[in-house]
Amino acid sequence: MGYWEDVASVAEVHRDEIEGELNRARLQLQANGKERHTIERQIALLERLIELGDFTEVDRDDQAPGTQKARTLHEAMTLVIRDSPAGMLRAGDIAQEIEKRHLYRMRDGRPVEAQQIHARVSNYSHLFEKVGTFIKLVD
Repeated sequence: MGYWEDVASVAEVHRDEIEGELNRARLQLQANGKERHTIERQIALLERLIELGDFTEVDRDDQAPGTQKARTLHEAMTLVIRDSPAGMLRAGDIAQEIEKRHLYRMRDGRPVEAQQIHARVSNYSHLFEKVGTFIKLVD
């Protein structure tokens, strides 16, 4: 077993604990704005650990050399919105572009849907904002 498989195995075994820490960190972020940067980094780290638990040999073999694959849905959303000419898109368009570019898939392998995009915008208001029916990055 290689390094990545070891990390993935540990993350998978401790998934419930990691998710619990992630939820506590998100609540703490909402309650305490002063330590926001530190908490945001903790949230990003915990999300990556959860995703490492889902990491398989197939995931690595599937990715073509030179392609950029997002680790999280909000990372994929950021890539798509940054690349859009207007700097903003509708949720359905973001989901379609993520699927088209193979940036991210849900844990069960399904493509991302517009409702997940809307949920992520609500949960990551420090990254995204709604302008009418459009979603853009926070300045």
